[in-house]
Amino acid sequence: MPSDAPEDHFPLYPLGMLRRHGLVGAQDLAQRLPDWSEQQLRDAFWRAYASIRETETELERSVGIDGGEKIMQLNGQPIFVSEDCWNFEVVAGAELMDRLVAALEQQRAAQAD
Repeated sequence: MPSDAPEDHFPLYPLGMLRRHGLVGAQDLAQRLPDWSEQQLRDAFWRAYASIRETETELERSVGIDGGEKIMQLNGQPIFVSEDCWNFEVVAGAELMDRLVAALEQQRAAQAD
């Protein structure tokens, strides 16, 4: 049954996704790595994600012509990824975000060597 909650409808539907999966107020990757540009995060994220992935399940997806949003369960924890031609955003709980940030920083250090 469709929800009447405004955040479950365009353009606010990502808020509904975050709410349903307990990610409202969770950590934002760009805020954790403020010295990284959005393009740097976009370019490096999926390699870092793959490097820590043990298990993965797609929980919810909303796709449009230019990209979309999805909620994955990575290693048993939810993660929100919004990716389109205008923005890139990743939101996750502290434990998962700590692992992602460490993987991204390790990747950057390896490239600098």
